[in-house]
Amino acid sequence: MAIDVASSDPIEKVLEDLEAQKTLITNCTLLWKSLSDHFSSLRQTLADRSQALDADLQSIDSTTKQTLETLSSREASVPDREAAAAALIKERRDAAVAEIEDPAAASAAAAAAAPPPTDIRGILRWFCRRMDSAGLWRFMVSRRRDLGVLRFEIGEAVAGSVDPARVVVDAVGDYLGQLSGGGGGGGGGHDPKWVFGMLVMTLFDSDGKKAPEVSESMKERAAAVVEEWKEKLVIKGDAEGAAEGEEGSGRAAQIFLQMVAAFGLSSRFEEEFLRKVFLENAQRKEIARLAPMLGFGKILGELVEDLLKTGKDIEAVYIVTDCGLTEQFPPVSLLKSYLHASRKKAHAMLKNGNRSYAATEEASNIEYNAIKAVINCVQNCKLESQFSTNALKIKLFQMEKAKADRKKATAPKPPSVKRRRAASSSAGVSSFRAAKRSRSSNSAYGSYGHRRPSTGPRGPSSSYKYPPQVAPAPAYGAASHVQNPAAVSQQYYPVNYAGYDYAAPQSVPSQPSHPQ
Repeated sequence: MAIDVASSDPIEKVLEDLEAQKTLITNCTLLWKSLSDHFSSLRQTLADRSQALDADLQSIDSTTKQTLETLSSREASVPDREAAAAALIKERRDAAVAEIEDPAAASAAAAAAAPPPTDIRGILRWFCRRMDSAGLWRFMVSRRRDLGVLRFEIGEAVAGSVDPARVVVDAVGDYLGQLSGGGGGGGGGHDPKWVFGMLVMTLFDSDGKKAPEVSESMKERAAAVVEEWKEKLVIKGDAEGAAEGEEGSGRAAQIFLQMVAAFGLSSRFEEEFLRKVFLENAQRKEIARLAPMLGFGKILGELVEDLLKTGKDIEAVYIVTDCGLTEQFPPVSLLKSYLHASRKKAHAMLKNGNRSYAATEEASNIEYNAIKAVINCVQNCKLESQFSTNALKIKLFQMEKAKADRKKATAPKPPSVKRRRAASSSAGVSSFRAAKRSRSSNSAYGSYGHRRPSTGPRGPSSSYKYPPQVAPAPAYGAASHVQNPAAVSQQYYPVNYAGYDYAAPQSVPSQPSHPQ
């Protein structure tokens, strides 16, 4: 028994060794496979990168070759370009000398050599490149019907000029000079100040809150023009903002403030004067954003309070939102307060039984205008997230409908239109309406009643000899047998046969039969 156990131990040991060798061989095989895969991947990656490098080298070679060819062609064209540039410089120098010696002739020659384009955008750029301020503002006035195109294109056109500030100042100065010469402003019966407001706004940035940088000489020139604008159009010394004998004083005040802000001239005018002009024209939303540039930075709160005291809540909201005073003066509260005050004022007009049509209309207009102003203010100031206008829009629609119903109810009824009887200046004309045409089948002109009578006489094919008649000339639609057949109607009257010679029938043509 001991011998069997002793003999089985070496066998088990051998088997264990074999199992260990098998495991080692398996591990080596797996490791070799892993290494083979890794090296295969490296070989493929290197091949891909090698191909990419070859493609890049080819691209670089082609680009280098193309660049060298371009440089060679440009180098070859340098002498020609130098000659062309020298000729252009000589031409411009001669033109400048000629303009200095004879400006009128030089301008005419330049206009003949380069006529202006035909589209509005091209013409605006043409005037600005030539620094022709007088022609620019006159052209804009003449194209008032294209206001949208002008507003869209003028900014880029003025920016493309040599000196945008000079273009604007010269345009305003030319207009003032024309007023001094008795030219009437050149508006063709309309106020042309809107042009200069548009031109001045081109000097600001897109938000209209940053003034341009101008030289001291241009600032002095602008100061003289602004002072002349103030005196002529005229923003009076007492800051009433009204022009003597001239409409559009509000627009004149706006342009005055815009030019003061654009050229930094606030220090040349009294602060109280600028403040009064600003407050009296604060209803123009373009003026609100000028407050910081007019030197009102420290008194903006006082300006808002002054506007609120005078009932100009909408104007105060514009200043609050543009100047960042929303924490001190919440715009939503101001708008709600304005609506409440407007309703209170409208209801006060209808107290004590005052329900007349005029009082009702005036009260309705007060509330209607207030709601409309609030809606526009919310949209312009982008307050939709804080103040919903849906209820106001419904109320506005209801008020418009009620106003239309009231107008329809009180409108006078138009008088009934009666058909006037036919009349004529001829003697013996019948004054009663013609009877209805009959449809006689045996009439020689039976189809006449079915079409409109001819405007001129139309004779028969043979010559008729019409005997004289003593019956009065009938009106239209009442004809006798002896009339021209073209004027025969279906209304008949007794005929006088005294003029007919029945003894000699051969001399009288046969008469057409008519129903009796």
